[in-house]
Amino acid sequence: MRWFSVLWLVCFLMGCATSGNNGQSEPSVSRLAKSDIDEVIEVHQQAVMAQLKRLMFKLYKRNPNLRHDRDVRTIKESVERTFSRQVDFIYPEWAIIRKPTDIIRLALDERFQGDRVLAYIIGLRKMLMASYDNHSEFFYLTSIDQQKLYNSARNIEIAAWLLAKKRDSEGNLLMLSDSLSGEVRNLSYQRIFGKMIATQDNLAQIIAQKNGRIIKTFVVRAATLAFLPI
Repeated sequence: MRWFSVLWLVCFLMGCATSGNNGQSEPSVSRLAKSDIDEVIEVHQQAVMAQLKRLMFKLYKRNPNLRHDRDVRTIKESVERTFSRQVDFIYPEWAIIRKPTDIIRLALDERFQGDRVLAYIIGLRKMLMASYDNHSEFFYLTSIDQQKLYNSARNIEIAAWLLAKKRDSEGNLLMLSDSLSGEVRNLSYQRIFGKMIATQDNLAQIIAQKNGRIIKTFVVRAATLAFLPI
């Protein structure tokens, strides 16, 4: 009987599923190992990553000459390829850069000669995933820090400001996003950033209430380029 119990436990941990009398599978082990808050976290993470993918697609469409693989892939294929890679995928050109926010800065440095959109999105993705402690699934024993989530929202604000303001020595924007003077007004980029910020802030408040902790708030002055630690 003892060995049967051990066997059942091993099977449970390895994700075995049994069938009921109606022929349908029982809930998966991963589903049973999640609390309601775990599912809330995953929904928020999926939402912010979906918005980030949309941002990358729109930036490539707005800045076609910046895309490094424009001659071999469509924009959609470029975006899907980027997000199909693990967040810790090593890009040789940024291998020695330790902080994701430094990659964001690099993307909007006039001296940078590479794919600015790719660098910008990679930096944001790494920064956001760090706010989830680089987890993509959450279970009962998985915990995340509400302060990291809050800080990531402020960093998105700074990244959005940089995108809208950074110019070269001749006064040209390094990456185009919102409409320029004389163009049809386009606020779609602002809406994407707004949704990402709201998603991270909302989850930060949920986690803070769950843990009974207070978030240390900051007044972000984007012009100082002072990204908050994650």
